[in-house]
Amino acid sequence: MKINAPTIIVSQEIASIFQKLENPSLFESLMPDNLAHFSSSDDNSFSFSLKGMPEIFLEKKSVNPYSEIIYGAKEGKLPFCLYISFSPVSEKETSVSYSFEGEFNPMVALMVKSPITKLLETMAEKTKSL
Repeated sequence: MKINAPTIIVSQEIASIFQKLENPSLFESLMPDNLAHFSSSDDNSFSFSLKGMPEIFLEKKSVNPYSEIIYGAKEGKLPFCLYISFSPVSEKETSVSYSFEGEFNPMVALMVKSPITKLLETMAEKTKSL
């Protein structure tokens, strides 16, 4: 299953926004209002839960400077990744896109599609104001 949030334009240089999103603790400010828990104990991982959903643990899987950051499932039975892609628009503007890929059975996919879509859209919208 793949879910893409709309690509956004951020009024920041690519290096600036990339460095911010490379910092796991910053993701707390990108979470929706129904955030129940957030934790980031190191420079490579974070966990969060939204009200009514299980806790999700993510860690950096890959960093391609100024191009892409991949956070993936740290543990658990459901493999998935959060991709953040960057592209310069101008010297002071950067396009940022969030996408999610996971391997789920059809029943689980139906249950998580809407909440994950809303999460990605919220993260993208809040990224504009970083």
